[in-house]
Amino acid sequence: MKQCLIIKVVILVLAVVWALAGIAGADPYHYRNTLVGSRAASLGGAYTALSDDTDGCFYNPGGIAMTPATSVSASMNAYNKSKKTYKNVLVDTSGQHQDWVQESSILLPNYFGVVKKMGSGMLGLSYAVPDSILRRQDQTFNNIQSFQAGNPIEQFIINMDDSDQTYQFGPSYSLRLRENLSIGTTVYAHYRDKQIIRNQVLLFQNGEHYWSNYYETQEDWGFRPIIGVIWEPVEKVALGVTLSKIYLTSSDHRQQLLFRDTTDPDYANTNALLVNTATGNQKEEYPLTSTLGVAYFLSPRLLFSLDCAYYEAVEGKSSVVNFALGSEYYIKDNLAVRAAFYTDMANTKPLARDQIYQPEHIDIYNGSASVSLFHGPSSITLGLTYGYGKGEAQMIAASTSIQDVEYQNFSLFLATAYQF
Repeated sequence: MKQCLIIKVVILVLAVVWALAGIAGADPYHYRNTLVGSRAASLGGAYTALSDDTDGCFYNPGGIAMTPATSVSASMNAYNKSKKTYKNVLVDTSGQHQDWVQESSILLPNYFGVVKKMGSGMLGLSYAVPDSILRRQDQTFNNIQSFQAGNPIEQFIINMDDSDQTYQFGPSYSLRLRENLSIGTTVYAHYRDKQIIRNQVLLFQNGEHYWSNYYETQEDWGFRPIIGVIWEPVEKVALGVTLSKIYLTSSDHRQQLLFRDTTDPDYANTNALLVNTATGNQKEEYPLTSTLGVAYFLSPRLLFSLDCAYYEAVEGKSSVVNFALGSEYYIKDNLAVRAAFYTDMANTKPLARDQIYQPEHIDIYNGSASVSLFHGPSSITLGLTYGYGKGEAQMIAASTSIQDVEYQNFSLFLATAYQF
């Protein structure tokens, strides 16, 4: 179906741009699209060697055995906004270049967890939304050049409504084998719900037009086991290791394209409306992910935490290594501040100058900061994250031309926790 779409619009630069600029819903080129939890998110995800609260169910279930009491936490990304700008893609009739901009914003609770003593270990139950996109756009471009000499596009109208969310939920259990050693596991159910709606109209100067409506849905079910260990070899130092992988058990993928193209001589003098549909159940392969973390407790009030995460290469995607470095400092017994730096590297290869149809490549660098206020057994955390990256993309079909890309992301989150 996608090949048919490209054939029909190959003479129109902008229609090709439309096809390539975002049929994927969430970001398929990165693995750390959303940080979950409260303290863990504040530390940039550098939590593998800590994880001694409900956030540990997601980051390292081996750590929840060290939770001092029954604990409940909830975290919400109060607001998340991202913007991706493809530079100098569109060209108007005066020769001026215009940027192609995609924006996304969402308001979403992204984590809830509870940990309770059960037998000789600790039982946890958690819910996480590690990936979520809600993209809506309504744009009109005027007087844009086309591949038809002397026949520019007077109006290029775009409407989009995309959503793509991943949910993971399930139990955890952890045992303390020795005073300085614990092991645990989480088994998450994995669910992805994706819907893409795209509508575009191109009105040419000589009266011709191109119209298309694209609709896509995808529903995935699977599971994600996580195995984790935390070891404290010496005083003030903790080491953590985890292994995890998502396995899909089912995938239902449906696509529908309706279009009418009067620029095509075969259909110029008809009212023909062309329809293409496709279904599939091919299951995506996810990488085996391993993390290694180190935490250093410099004093009772100050700690540093470092994580290194490795994602294996799968299905044409490159292997990736991400780092996170976080710090926590208690100004007073009831007031803590945290800050972190972390990476979200692209799982695609850098673009080659002599190839076509290459996926974009953007390495993203992020910072996070938060403040937590404690009152007895309860706490509240307010934090933010910001990410920025530059890279390259190919926006024009069957062309070796490469465009620069700029990416920005901002999140503001609020979290609460309670121990009893």
